[in-house]
Amino acid sequence: MCNRRRLGCGEKHSRQQPCLWCAGSRRSQGRSNLRKTMTTPALSIRPIAAAPATRSEIGFFGGKPIFDVPLEIVRPRFPALDTFGARFQDALRSGNVTNNGRWVLEFERQLTEYLGVPTATFCNGQTAMMAMLRAAGIAGGEVIVPAFTFSATPHAVRWCNADPVFADVLPDSMCLDPAHVERKITSKTKAILGVDVYGIACEYAELGELARRHGLKLLFDSAPAFGTRVDGRLVGGFGDAQMLSFHATKAFATMEGGCICSHNDALLKRAKAIRNFGQDPVGDCDEAGINGKLTEVCALIGIEQLKAFETAARARRRAAHRICAGLEVLPGLSLARPGSNQEPIWLYLPVVIDKCAYGLDRDATTVAFAKENLHVRKYYSPPCHHLKAYRGRQIEKLPHSEAIAYNVIALPIYNDMTDAEADGIVRVFVDVHRESKRIAQALG
Repeated sequence: MCNRRRLGCGEKHSRQQPCLWCAGSRRSQGRSNLRKTMTTPALSIRPIAAAPATRSEIGFFGGKPIFDVPLEIVRPRFPALDTFGARFQDALRSGNVTNNGRWVLEFERQLTEYLGVPTATFCNGQTAMMAMLRAAGIAGGEVIVPAFTFSATPHAVRWCNADPVFADVLPDSMCLDPAHVERKITSKTKAILGVDVYGIACEYAELGELARRHGLKLLFDSAPAFGTRVDGRLVGGFGDAQMLSFHATKAFATMEGGCICSHNDALLKRAKAIRNFGQDPVGDCDEAGINGKLTEVCALIGIEQLKAFETAARARRRAAHRICAGLEVLPGLSLARPGSNQEPIWLYLPVVIDKCAYGLDRDATTVAFAKENLHVRKYYSPPCHHLKAYRGRQIEKLPHSEAIAYNVIALPIYNDMTDAEADGIVRVFVDVHRESKRIAQALG
């Protein structure tokens, strides 16, 4: 039975769907303390969370939805064709549209200058991560990864002939827990692979000290974190190497693409060879490689996207802070709380829902939100150690990963999200919470 009786919870929770408040103690700091909201800087914001209802009925019961046009989980924005079309036509006429052409090399140069670390571009983020792991020499060993992440993370480890070992996450940041990582280290461990989930940076300093002490490679799946800053530095130059994704869903998008960032010259050189079938400059092969090269058109899009990215990053952060300022007054909602030394890019805005206090569980909330034309996702559920591909490999429970994964929704955040859209998201939460008892009864 749930131990949070003071809020009226008498639920019998399944093993895979624990109540947030019954998920177990926080390993490093006692009882789990999922914070109500992330730190919100002073902004000129007037959220509508406390505004009186203006509808006779909510969307779930047939009323007019909050959003006339559906608010999807992503809204990609790409530069107009006329900003780079002439250069692309030149590439088409020359026939040099791939194989590290002129614009790919220029894009890599600009990325290196912007991020402050040498880079190697790839056709997509997953290919980049596989090349990064292989270049780091993890084959035949174990790699410690968070259980709360997208399945691509452990898949890349397996594709490199290594075994992913799942560790729990911190409840505040939702990122890898260094204390639990240390307990997972064995004689077979070759690397730690942190994940900057939702664009929230890992505990870089603590994981770095841990890796140095145990002689391990420290790598980061930073797919969602292009634009995140830690201690004023852009993500990309931390650890032995980091992977960034440019997928269409990301804040910085080139349709498809990704890169490896590293100050380790040998690792980056090997990754570039792997990207080109394993060939060295004279055409010989030290190992079996892949074709992971970025195309010229994606590079041209990336060059244009870089010009406006700082403006887009500020807009995303403003939207996230505006939503959080409205949600903090509502019961039963917990948001990620990044460290005060970082500025996340917020690929999505995660909200963990406590059924006991909010009135609906995650799945019912998702149904009600869809009726308001607000489309959210259950990222990342189930946790990776509960996926069929990895089931049975993890005997130990990972309470924070499980509690978050089975209760979280990801809200959309756009490069061009308006204040009205951000306020509308808050209004959906307010109205659905107000009618939660009726909704629960209707859903049975």
